[in-house]
Amino acid sequence: MVAVVARADTRIRSLETARECVRLGARQRTIAWLTGLPTSFIFHNVYDAEHLPPRGRPPYTEDFIYRCSLWVQAEVGMFATKYRLLTAEGIAPAQALITAFRHYRSVVHQPSFSFDEAFFVVSNLDGIWAASIRSLELAACRRCGRLHLLPHGAAPAVAGCPYCRPHRTDRAPARGRPHADPMAPASGTDEQAVTVPAALEAQIRSLRTERMFEQLGAHPRVVATLTGAPTPVDRRSSSRHREGPTHVGLPVNLIRWGVAIKTVQRAQFSLVAIAYTRLLAADFEPADAVRAAFVHVSAMFPTVEPLPFDRCFEVISMLDARWGAAESSFDLLSCPKCHASFLASRQDRERPHCPFCALLRTPEKYL
Repeated sequence: MVAVVARADTRIRSLETARECVRLGARQRTIAWLTGLPTSFIFHNVYDAEHLPPRGRPPYTEDFIYRCSLWVQAEVGMFATKYRLLTAEGIAPAQALITAFRHYRSVVHQPSFSFDEAFFVVSNLDGIWAASIRSLELAACRRCGRLHLLPHGAAPAVAGCPYCRPHRTDRAPARGRPHADPMAPASGTDEQAVTVPAALEAQIRSLRTERMFEQLGAHPRVVATLTGAPTPVDRRSSSRHREGPTHVGLPVNLIRWGVAIKTVQRAQFSLVAIAYTRLLAADFEPADAVRAAFVHVSAMFPTVEPLPFDRCFEVISMLDARWGAAESSFDLLSCPKCHASFLASRQDRERPHCPFCALLRTPEKYL
């Protein structure tokens, strides 16, 4: 189970990283290195007909670093320094790369290098991804003390670094810059210059939602019902159990609801139902409402065994005639004594009685 959860979290992080790379104009090969996703998967799932991947090979070349102008060298050094500060704080390299490049774009009017080139710099700086060894390092200038990029093992030049050499006063001419990336975002301040396919956003949201319900202890069949995903095959459940409301294990006892269900549990179910109906009235989506109601009520009873999420889902589905329930099997009644609302089964053979009154009379018995 732990391995399955870890794989799900890794997949979500990979897709979110791919989304950010697309926004920054990365090519497929760069995204594949950063996320570990196959290039075929990236082509078919990260892009679509309206959002085609950038053409051409990624500009992975050392000429970008050693033959560019002093201005570009200074900007690359600024980016690399920001990246190193982030990794020193414990941020993962992929996220540090994305954050550092965003920071770089936010402080320059026109970026001088693309995200693919920034990826190449980081790869050679740490010996990861596209580089098997470290071929670059950050060193402090002997004159001004600023960090700048040097070949690995080389000593800082006596003449200074790209920041402090005196002959550079204006922005370098175009012939001294690397070839511009036509697919990269043009503006350093417009983070939405490259849009992301709606299908990718929807896939990430769906995986996030599934993960949230799994963390609450939801059964895969319940998760599939709430998210609209394909229902997993459960060979242990017969076709009789798969008809009607989605449930795990034996269905809730509607005929003996007031007797078979413990008093404190009926109070918890009632509070979940009340919170759920209020959230629906506030225009929450049903799946979001049942999740929020469950989390809210679970925090109200720290000393009592929490309700299983699957059972709460089953009760709510039969209250709201939703998720496989053809009709409502519960009512929210108002107690004439304590004026609290409580759940009552329409099929209960016993007369409905309020669980909150019992809790108020003898709390030490139930709590």
